[in-house]
Amino acid sequence: MKRLALCLALFVGLTAATPQDATPHLLQGARHFREGRFANALVEFKVAQRLGTDGEADWYIAASLVKLGRAEEALEAFSTARKTAPDARDALLDYYHALACYEARLYLCADTLLDAVGDASGPRIGEQVRKLRGDIAALFRSTPTPASIDWYHVRAAQVRASGRSVLAAHFLEEAVRLAGKREDSYRLAEARDALGALSERPAPLVGGRSP
Repeated sequence: MKRLALCLALFVGLTAATPQDATPHLLQGARHFREGRFANALVEFKVAQRLGTDGEADWYIAASLVKLGRAEEALEAFSTARKTAPDARDALLDYYHALACYEARLYLCADTLLDAVGDASGPRIGEQVRKLRGDIAALFRSTPTPASIDWYHVRAAQVRASGRSVLAAHFLEEAVRLAGKREDSYRLAEARDALGALSERPAPLVGGRSP
């Protein structure tokens, strides 16, 4: 397997099954990503995706969306990548996934991924992981309020109404975990029922389990 640098810390892989006509677009996308031209990188990775890369391009599309500040779209792309190319994931891609969760206010989702990443991606990323986990821990020094849990239910309903069931599931998963931090399990049953009613759910984050 060849390795491509998306940036100084992020590397992507090209399998032997990658079609030759897709390879130049992956290489060009990696070059754009490394040099900070994330919109251009996204275009190249989407072209490679259409040409066929056994799902690998899905991961790079997701990472590009994170860099473009499109966290919710990135979450959907990561969910697709985990289904189409589960063997292509690595700690660095999980770190980008964690950033998407964090930026979408899915803090417990982010913490689950960051815990798995740890120092696996090297000391620089490891330092960033520890800082983010510290920030998340600070958010939960007090019990989640009903109003904060309500926000996730509202956001889940909003995105579900637009047909984005995977994204809705992410917000409901967060609501479930937040409710579990309260003695009264505020709206826990409601969140679980809503999850059960969804036709799609995000692929497990780590260890074969959803958060």
